[in-house]
Amino acid sequence: MTLVLKARPVDAAALAPYATVLHAADGEARAFPEVMEKGDVPGAHAFTILCPQPVDGAVRVAALERHPHSTQSFVPIKAGRWLILVAPKTAIGEPDLAGALAFVAGPEDAICIGQDVWHAGLTVLDQAAQFGMIMWKAESAEDGVLWQLDEAVEVEI
Repeated sequence: MTLVLKARPVDAAALAPYATVLHAADGEARAFPEVMEKGDVPGAHAFTILCPQPVDGAVRVAALERHPHSTQSFVPIKAGRWLILVAPKTAIGEPDLAGALAFVAGPEDAICIGQDVWHAGLTVLDQAAQFGMIMWKAESAEDGVLWQLDEAVEVEI
């Protein structure tokens, strides 16, 4: 049976176990040290501009990823709506889809996904986009684990 997740608006409290919503309130500057956290293996910070194309048709997530040694931040430069999908881990470290959450973010939303958190790859919904992506790039250790789902998760937007 296909798992269907209903995406809701970004909710910092619901995302808190998995990611930090990067937002400064009331015109006050705010620092986010988690964005520049050093990973737990040798490496260096990297800033990449990603240029994802919008999903064509139904939103289906066929794989999740996690970064055991680093956080990963996404900051829209030019974007419309985009998807945030996160999931807890089972006792043996696999994604627990029963606890998965989906959110529709907008061009004003930036996030820092926590270290070792299962999440969908960057998925944009309305238009071609540009995002700044900041993360610790490990020198030698594998820091990108991809999990192919047995059946794609369908996301209702």
